[in-house]
Amino acid sequence: MDLPQRKNGTVVRLPWNYRMTGKNRTEAINATHNTRVAQDRYRILFERSPDAVIVTAPDGRILDFNPAALDFFCISRSELQEANIASFYANMAERPPLISRVDKTGLIHNEPVIFVGSGGQVKHSLVTTMRLDDPDGRIYGYQSVIRDVTMHRLAEKKLHDQKSYAEQLIDIAPEAIAILDLDDRVIRINEEFCRLFQYVEPTCIGRRMDELIVPGHLKAESLSLSARVMGGACFEVETRRMRKDGTLVDVSILAKPIATENDEPAIYVIYRDISARKQAQESLKKSEERHRTVLEAAPDPVIVRDMVGRVIYLNPAFTRVFGWSLDDCQNRTIDFVPEENLPETQQFLAQIHQGASFSGVETRRFTKSGQLVDVSISGAVFFDTEGKPEGYVNTLQDISERRKKDEELRYVAYHDTLTGLPNRKSFYMCIDDLLQHSSRRNSDHAWALMFLDLDKFKQVNDALGHDTGDRLLKGVADRLKACLRETDHLFRLGGDEFTIILTNLSRDIDVARVARKIQNALTRSFRFNGHEIFTSTSIGISVFPNDGWEVEGLVKNADMAMYAAKENGGSDYRFFTEEMNRKALYRMKMESSLRKALDQNELVLYYQPLVNETNRIMGTEALLRWNHPELGLILPADFIRITEETGIIVPVGRWVLQTACTQTKRWHDMGFSDLFVAVNLSARQLQEPDFAQMVVDIVDASGLPPESLKLEVTESSVIQNPEVCIAKMRSLRAKGITFSIDDFGTGYSSLSYLKRFPIDTLKIDRSFISDAMNNKGDQEIIKTIISMARNLNIDAVAEGVETQAQREFLASYGCNSMQGFLFAHPVPVEKFKDLLERQRRPTAPPDKEEKGLQKDSRSRIKN
Repeated sequence: MDLPQRKNGTVVRLPWNYRMTGKNRTEAINATHNTRVAQDRYRILFERSPDAVIVTAPDGRILDFNPAALDFFCISRSELQEANIASFYANMAERPPLISRVDKTGLIHNEPVIFVGSGGQVKHSLVTTMRLDDPDGRIYGYQSVIRDVTMHRLAEKKLHDQKSYAEQLIDIAPEAIAILDLDDRVIRINEEFCRLFQYVEPTCIGRRMDELIVPGHLKAESLSLSARVMGGACFEVETRRMRKDGTLVDVSILAKPIATENDEPAIYVIYRDISARKQAQESLKKSEERHRTVLEAAPDPVIVRDMVGRVIYLNPAFTRVFGWSLDDCQNRTIDFVPEENLPETQQFLAQIHQGASFSGVETRRFTKSGQLVDVSISGAVFFDTEGKPEGYVNTLQDISERRKKDEELRYVAYHDTLTGLPNRKSFYMCIDDLLQHSSRRNSDHAWALMFLDLDKFKQVNDALGHDTGDRLLKGVADRLKACLRETDHLFRLGGDEFTIILTNLSRDIDVARVARKIQNALTRSFRFNGHEIFTSTSIGISVFPNDGWEVEGLVKNADMAMYAAKENGGSDYRFFTEEMNRKALYRMKMESSLRKALDQNELVLYYQPLVNETNRIMGTEALLRWNHPELGLILPADFIRITEETGIIVPVGRWVLQTACTQTKRWHDMGFSDLFVAVNLSARQLQEPDFAQMVVDIVDASGLPPESLKLEVTESSVIQNPEVCIAKMRSLRAKGITFSIDDFGTGYSSLSYLKRFPIDTLKIDRSFISDAMNNKGDQEIIKTIISMARNLNIDAVAEGVETQAQREFLASYGCNSMQGFLFAHPVPVEKFKDLLERQRRPTAPPDKEEKGLQKDSRSRIKN
């Protein structure tokens, strides 16, 4: 039952023996009903208010709130129920004085307060807070209505910034700028206006523009222009205006209507000084008139252009040769330079812009119809009255006929007339040029010289005649060309001797493969005049730089190797050194064996543990071994490069990844669920279009959690095609697969790319670790890598740790993840399982556990 209250709000205490009459009871029931209706209406308004409404206790605890409050603070209901309103104030010191004012007045309106949401969002608001009193007049809380005005505040700031920016643009503009009212009176001008027209700003404000800078004879024009702008038009016009001293200046006027910050209509005017251009045009016009007669009669094409390249004049000879008339291209540029001739064109244009002349530059130009014309270009600059380059004249002499004759003579001098191949002179020029451009620093990019001599060619000549011999030579030349790449060079030295230069070689086996291809091509019979002719060739090979750095040495060595092939019965090839010959044959045998290794189950994986600071195994690196049936166990260093160069690495890499994931899943099933496996990738694998999907399919098929797979890439492999690599790595990273940079510090790192790549781990290369105890430089590099990794929130792992001193040094700088012979050598599956089982036993003291790993590792086969 609601008790009656006095006017001041206090409750009237009824006598103990007070009894309600029927009338009083009815009134009380009605009052209670009305109160509930009011409360329900209030609750509806409370819940549906678009503004946040918060009810708090005196100490700031949140007692009630509406849904808008959850959106305002970007917070869940459970979090807001447990919060204190003071925790959301950007400045918590603002709340006590605000509450003090509410306590005194009972209500404050639209108090600006800055809140911070749960996600750190800054919220500008206007707060209306009402004090809540109980029936005894005591304060039991506060109700605050919070209106979000963040967007309004940001809009105000943006408007203020834009206004400030516009003012700065006007002040620093290189053009003279004035803002006028509708009476043509100056509201604002900038410094360039004052400089151009020789005024100071205070003397201009409020004055009519036609009184300041408009000459008397142009006042009518000025009034007409002003009227056009007031009517809403924008225009640009060239005219003259007057400086304070009475001198006239040529200007370009750009005017448009605007509104001031007070929404008053105004006119925005830009004045550009075009005096120099006008003077140049006038000077050029006079010069043109003086020289037009001479140019019109000139037999060679002449074109006159300004410094931007726009055509000012061209003579009838230019129209006759190139097809463009002056009407076609006046005041426009002509794009008639072939792309391959841009370098020399840019070179002489640079001379033009420096004011220098040139002559006799032989190049080519397009005609209007698209035909190429050989020309000899000369050029001279002409200057304006201030001595600055104003334009230039080009004379283009048509040298097509002369060039054609020169090319014919050159072709005859440097080509064999029978086969059309480059001849002996071309050969020596080419090999000399290759030697000049080669150096010891890039000698890894080798090239080879092949000497070819047809076997028993003399018998064909003697038996069938020279005509048949000539046809055979041409047929041989055609087949040789079909065996080569575009980057290779084929020559006929004379008789039945040919030479070939193979460029851009990365391995000796490439030369042997081409030699075999040539022999196979020439062993097929030739048919001429009803005769079936069989021939073969003996090939001698010398390789730069192994077999010489001079022309004569390389030629002599290849010739000697060719005769050695002939002495062996012909139809064979020989490298200059037997060692190179043996090596090439060995590599071909290895390649052939590698192609069968997968099918014959000769490839196996060894595993080397990665340990943490307590010497416990966190993961393992899967390392490939080739169990060759004749040569025994072969380490990757002896065959991986062959797999990469031949593309075998793609199926081999797929097998390694599949085997490693499957085996690691087995270990997980045995209880070692925290173990991860690291698998090395090559650059060739990363470039495969389906690489990312292949990895995902293998991981899904194996059942291994993606986060238990770490893919190791080298620095050089990921920067070959960085954007493609980033996309693939990010897609795999999104699946949970992590990446590490292997052998970090040995490649050509780009820190900007390192930051962009989704890398989780840097593996410090063993070359730094091995000599770290004796080399301060290596120590500094290691410390730098560890520090950089920490700053990038990337793990650092040390490879090749072999001594306790190395381990302690790395640990002292925060690198606690290590791998190396100190802990264990790479071992087969079963022995790695033993390492894991030993780790699962009751934990031994760290020193004993470490000795156990080391003891076990002594019998392991080395990486």
